[in-house]
Amino acid sequence: MAALIAGRTASEMPGLDIAEQKSWQNFLDSTLRLYSTLNRRLTDEHQLSLFDVRVLEMLDSAPAGCARMGDLAEALPSLPSRLTRQIRRLESHGLVRREASRDDGRGVVAAITDDGRTAAQQAMLTYAQGVRTYFLGQLSRSQIAAMGENCRRISVALKMADRAPRTGGQVGRAAAR
Repeated sequence: MAALIAGRTASEMPGLDIAEQKSWQNFLDSTLRLYSTLNRRLTDEHQLSLFDVRVLEMLDSAPAGCARMGDLAEALPSLPSRLTRQIRRLESHGLVRREASRDDGRGVVAAITDDGRTAAQQAMLTYAQGVRTYFLGQLSRSQIAAMGENCRRISVALKMADRAPRTGGQVGRAAAR
């Protein structure tokens, strides 16, 4: 007889019932496949990764076309060292430049170049088309709204967990509401 978790049939994944495990596995599989598909299309058509496009998009929409490196790393989210390597690569292609912060001479900002704006705009067309085809096109309007709200709640909880002291506790469901 299968083990029970609060009256539900346990799965192979400790602490999850079968429905929870299936939901998680489906989410994880679709997320990884979607990321891989979008990344491949952007790389094939624009020689830019999905991460490159996100960086360029953020800079393109930022006031004055620039942002502090730390702010970019937090917003993406990315390790500062990974973002530094990414910015260096984009800089070597003439898409961004690094410069001292005007507000604080110690800080470094990344600024998008004119070539970077052009590349971002072209890549965003491919990106948007891929999102529509592989993500939005598979869902009804109500499913899109529910997915967006569910992902927002998960994101809020994860942001709170990143800011919370590391105590080994769990982030509660109420935190994301």
